[in-house]
Amino acid sequence: MDHFIFTARSVTHAQRMAQVLERSGIYVSIHRAGAAITGNGCGYTLQVPSRQFKRASELLRSSGQHPVKAFHVINGQRQEVAL
Repeated sequence: MDHFIFTARSVTHAQRMAQVLERSGIYVSIHRAGAAITGNGCGYTLQVPSRQFKRASELLRSSGQHPVKAFHVINGQRQEVAL
């Protein structure tokens, strides 16, 4: 499955990003992130459908709720993308 993930510093940061997106009709799921994604074992991710990535990025930027990183996931393989 093809999707994007945004990383967040904390569960609160992830929830705030999710609220911004869901108010605009982009529904996401929040997951605990592992050390492979965050580098330190702490943090959360939001899974965003591929077709919504550009709009989601713009909404988060304009709201001031910036993700720490973003990744494109294709067939289980993750690649970091610029925000």
